[in-house]
Amino acid sequence: MDARADKTLRITTPSDFEIAMTRQFDAPRRLVFDAMTRPEYVVRWLGCDAFAMPVCEIDLRVGGTYRFVFRSADGIEHVLTGTYREVVRPERVVFGETISMPGFTSDEYLVTSTLVEAGGRTTLTTTIKHPTKEARDGHLSSGIEQGVAPAYDRLADVVAGMG
Repeated sequence: MDARADKTLRITTPSDFEIAMTRQFDAPRRLVFDAMTRPEYVVRWLGCDAFAMPVCEIDLRVGGTYRFVFRSADGIEHVLTGTYREVVRPERVVFGETISMPGFTSDEYLVTSTLVEAGGRTTLTTTIKHPTKEARDGHLSSGIEQGVAPAYDRLADVVAGMG
């Protein structure tokens, strides 16, 4: 497969409530899983370039929580929080998530990430299930691709440095 294909993020809507994001990484899934779940790696790729990430707390166990704080240059904070519902290292992680920012707090949505390895390459599929079609559509129209695609590029760079 052409290495450029690895950088292709596919976003689909498998149901009226779901957004699915799929991308391949040229690395074993254990490395991708660790990069997605260990704070020392997460701070290097999650979010967008315009925001610092001063808080990255992860208690990776069923019932454990996480809290990510993103801060813009003018001090505005966006906070992601959630609780882990399923952790199967290195193949799957499921958690509820809420985003809060000035003037807006989302309803909780369910995030399921599955990692499938074949030939030393990992396909990551992350499905976000919203409680309503309107919430899903709002998330889709927020520019999700412009945020996730560069974050996954940074994730690929982090994983490449782990091997």
